[in-house]
Amino acid sequence: MIRFLFLLTPLTVALWAAEPAVTLENHIPPEANTATESLRKEFSYESAARAADHAAMDWQESHSCITCHTNGFYLVGRAAPGTRAPAYLETRKFARGFLAPHVDPDGSKPKRRTPGTEAMVATTAFLAISDMKTDGKLAKTTRQALDYIWGQQAESGAWERWAKCNWGPYESDDHFGVSLVALAMGVANGDEYLESPAAREGNRRLKKFLREHPPVSLHQKGMLLWIAGYRDDLAARKTVQQWQKELFAAQKENGAWVLPELGDQHWKRSDGKKQSAETDAYATAFAIHVLAQSGVDDDPRLTKARQWLKSQQRASGRWYTRSPRRDNKHYISNAATSFALLALQPQE
Repeated sequence: MIRFLFLLTPLTVALWAAEPAVTLENHIPPEANTATESLRKEFSYESAARAADHAAMDWQESHSCITCHTNGFYLVGRAAPGTRAPAYLETRKFARGFLAPHVDPDGSKPKRRTPGTEAMVATTAFLAISDMKTDGKLAKTTRQALDYIWGQQAESGAWERWAKCNWGPYESDDHFGVSLVALAMGVANGDEYLESPAAREGNRRLKKFLREHPPVSLHQKGMLLWIAGYRDDLAARKTVQQWQKELFAAQKENGAWVLPELGDQHWKRSDGKKQSAETDAYATAFAIHVLAQSGVDDDPRLTKARQWLKSQQRASGRWYTRSPRRDNKHYISNAATSFALLALQPQE
């Protein structure tokens, strides 16, 4: 199991103290994600965290749901610079409230229409990871939500009603949902819930699915590289090393990666346009993080990748990535910022 210690420097604390914390009440709706936003003159990790806060609060207020690309991966990435930020605590509260009416058997709140499978499964996994990073244990609502999603899991190990609308990388097949929950179980290693009958059976099915459906795309392999930092029962060390080699082979001369090259035949555009061939922030931040988590340390190729990623930070503090689905909202840019927080977190 790989563990890193990250500390805030006095300079970081001073910079953050100079500006009011982002909250649901004072957040500023971000401008549209576009390739034309100017680059920052100097990289700022603090600005990245604030940009993520604003995006998460705006999504919560305007959409009232948890999505992988915005406030979902925010629960994972924003934990790196600190779990006590008001926006982060608000998102955790919102995620619990999103799940609770549907998973608490003793709850008195009236049930709304149950969200789609991918929303319930992904929110549960994101909240489980956040719980462990915040309190070091799974909360009651998270455990109830895990019990709920195990009940929806097929014998194959997948959640077969997961949305499959060719929206890479999250809604194109069953693999992402399975690997995301497998990651959450890895992060939660040591919590007594994992010894419950429901968790043991659910984990058995996860392993069955991943054994019978080995990863094909580089994004799928990248997810399993990430998991390899927390558990060693899903892939042999030689296999992990092979996936590392394949992901590095896709790295470009400038140190970055291209998102569509991490996908497969299930990733399709709905606008008839060609996929981007330009290196981008999501693919690069994702690759840096999963390679580092899988045990790649002090590699000059990652140093070069981090330098490129820092150089691409936008004036607002976020990063831009063109959507692999269609040219409208480019919400994958929000996930790129969350992964950048993971990939570029200060190391002491």
